[in-house]
Amino acid sequence: MPRLLRAIVLLALLPGGLAAQGSLDRSPNISGDWVVRPGVVQFNFLHRFVSSPAPVRKVSNFPTFLLATSFFKSTTLGFNYATNSTLAPAFPNEWEFFFRARPLAQAKGFPVDVGGQVGWNVAADGLDGELSLARQFGPIRAIAVGRALSDPYTTDGKAQFAFGGGGAFKFTRHLALSGDWASLTDLSAARGEKAAWSAGLAIAIPSTPHTISLHATNTNTGTLQGASRGAKQVRYGFEFTIPITLARYFGRKPAPAPAPAAGAAAAAAPGHVAEGPVTGPAFQSAMQAMQFTNQSIEITVGTTIEWKNADPVPHTVTADDGSFDSGMIDGGQVWRYTFTKAGTYPFHCTPHPFMKGTIVVK
Repeated sequence: MPRLLRAIVLLALLPGGLAAQGSLDRSPNISGDWVVRPGVVQFNFLHRFVSSPAPVRKVSNFPTFLLATSFFKSTTLGFNYATNSTLAPAFPNEWEFFFRARPLAQAKGFPVDVGGQVGWNVAADGLDGELSLARQFGPIRAIAVGRALSDPYTTDGKAQFAFGGGGAFKFTRHLALSGDWASLTDLSAARGEKAAWSAGLAIAIPSTPHTISLHATNTNTGTLQGASRGAKQVRYGFEFTIPITLARYFGRKPAPAPAPAAGAAAAAAPGHVAEGPVTGPAFQSAMQAMQFTNQSIEITVGTTIEWKNADPVPHTVTADDGSFDSGMIDGGQVWRYTFTKAGTYPFHCTPHPFMKGTIVVK
């Protein structure tokens, strides 16, 4: 009996072409080329359910847990652990240890995103690999994959191959529909193997980096092996993606940012908020990886600070004393503020109060 895909996801958290390692940019069984940003630990919980026929109607669950991180940009190292696998008779607990890389990205001028994965499946006792190509067409992201898999049912080192495609249609910033199809080139009728498929609805949880997908599929686990082997029985379930930014808990605080050079202060319209283009350079800061990149800033009176949201979730720049408030800044958007009075201004992000900083105006 086959299994499911591994929803690995999401964005992502956040490098290159994908906004995040979530489930809005991929389909349940073809995750493609997502990679984790360095300094982030990605935890995905994939859970499938099936009910036996009447009158018993016993519900059985098939969870797959993914844990991954990155030490170098555009790479990911991690594992999948499935606690109720049907891949190999003697291995109900299926482990897959993998390394993934995305050396080429559409966001950097290449025509498509190119990703590759290699891993060892303990239950299959062999090496598995995947090559993926993906391209963004407006709100649609299409993904194609080719897989080389060890054969878990033989001991002669025979390889199996699978090919498939899928995609996601993001019709709002928080909602996407997805689906996919993949098949082994040598399906076994004796084992009841069928082409693997899935269809789902992905939801981004507002003001958080988390996503959840609700889907149906005829696969069992979230490994490459599991995502390639379909069965007659349909499973229903969900996947929850949880990126954990380690910089929130570890590491040194950044040193205070130097004040702009004399004459570098940006001119702005009368008042505090610079809504339009700034005539002259502004002090550049950002929100990235769920933190302010400059947590301590020293500037002179009349300087404009420009914050850019480099995260996939909205943030605010809000003074603790209420003297300024950006409102929600969506991913990729910029907000500017001109400081006309000397003083010390602690600030934070309203939906993520652990994001804090201080501005000293002299």
